[in-house]
Amino acid sequence: MIELISIVASLIVCIVTPIEVRKIRGGWVKPKFAGDRDKFLQAYNRQLGALTLAGVVFGILYVGLALIETEPGENVVKLIAAVIWFAVAVICYVSRRSLQGITATATLSNTSA
Repeated sequence: MIELISIVASLIVCIVTPIEVRKIRGGWVKPKFAGDRDKFLQAYNRQLGALTLAGVVFGILYVGLALIETEPGENVVKLIAAVIWFAVAVICYVSRRSLQGITATATLSNTSA
């Protein structure tokens, strides 16, 4: 059951992250964020860094768990979870790199979108 929750959560991150990054590149800031655009970009950048690290760590852990699994078929589920977590790491890393050149003044006119 924990593997299923992990797989669903990581798939959601894989889908939502590129959508949010595209909106951020267009000038979007979360309405509930209490700071300005620069602070939002810094916070989102830290979030992407944390998700990249989590993807690598969980991917390695699931590969290790797959190697020591004794139940038939469980190693396949753990390897699938590992691949998805590595995908989270790659997607977040690429998204973080794509947001590097963004500044608050470049897209200041689109903050209400």
